[in-house]
Amino acid sequence: MDRINAAIALNRNVLYPAYVMIRSLVRNNNSYPIYLYVLHSELNAEDFKFLQDALMRGASAENYIEFIKIDSSKVSGLPCTQTWSLEMYYRLMLPELLGDKIDRILYLDVDIIVNKDIYDFYSMDFEGNLLIASKDMVSDSILARDEAVEDNAEPEYRIWHTFFNNLSKKGMTYFCSGILLMNLLKLKEEYTFKKYMEIFNTIVHKVQFPDQDLLNYVHYRQVKLVDELQIGLYASTAHEMGMTYEDVRMNVSILHFAGPAKPWTINLIRYDIQKVWWDYAKDAPFYRELLEMVFYHSMDSRLAEEKIQLLKTENEELRGLLNKCQVIIQNLSSGI
Repeated sequence: MDRINAAIALNRNVLYPAYVMIRSLVRNNNSYPIYLYVLHSELNAEDFKFLQDALMRGASAENYIEFIKIDSSKVSGLPCTQTWSLEMYYRLMLPELLGDKIDRILYLDVDIIVNKDIYDFYSMDFEGNLLIASKDMVSDSILARDEAVEDNAEPEYRIWHTFFNNLSKKGMTYFCSGILLMNLLKLKEEYTFKKYMEIFNTIVHKVQFPDQDLLNYVHYRQVKLVDELQIGLYASTAHEMGMTYEDVRMNVSILHFAGPAKPWTINLIRYDIQKVWWDYAKDAPFYRELLEMVFYHSMDSRLAEEKIQLLKTENEELRGLLNKCQVIIQNLSSGI
């Protein structure tokens, strides 16, 4: 195995984070050539040159990039959100697109940072499995509990939870599709995009995270799991666990900025692990432009103000409850 085959799928809205992700991959993986396959429907020649620069600049190995244009009508009408774009479905086409050329490929979302050499992960033995992935710590912990759905949860969310909770009871560990090592040699024998869509149509009313739910439903018995604290750790989860910027830089191989709040946006309260993404963004030609954009947009944002106001409201509610408790205790002490 003398190279790393990787794939991304994107639209023009995420060219900047894609560039940063590719640079992080190149900077930490120079022992073997990287063959990058870019699935898209709208990129132009200038975009090609932009992403090619990310892969080729400073690389000691002979890297290669191939742009594969997908007919967007193939995914027209499928469920998507602002966070989950239609391009997410393109990874489901990889077995038939590349299965006759290569035996494995590492699919990567563009909101990740490859922080270390990942060749040992890339070259792992599938041991008969079709996929290698890491546990989605957030979703899997929710699905492991019958009582996880809040009383005010949307009906669609309740349906999702019930459906996948039942699979969890059958042994499913819910995995993340954003970092996915795919056994193309085996997948191409059975799974085409058409077949995936036929299965998807049977569960579409039960999903919340479209292609990820589909892959879990289809392959939960055919996935080999790796340590989620090393490969694919969510940045927000790392923060909640008390990990610091230094912990992450030293110990995490692939860091995932999953969810709607990204380091390059202003819709989040900052924490120090965000600096990992910005460390790699310094290597980009648009670094200063990006800094200015985030800085100026943050001055117009009311996110911090709204969060503080919410904390004040919650504090007043808690103060009211505490006062009521104190009255009850005083009455009990007085024998009233």
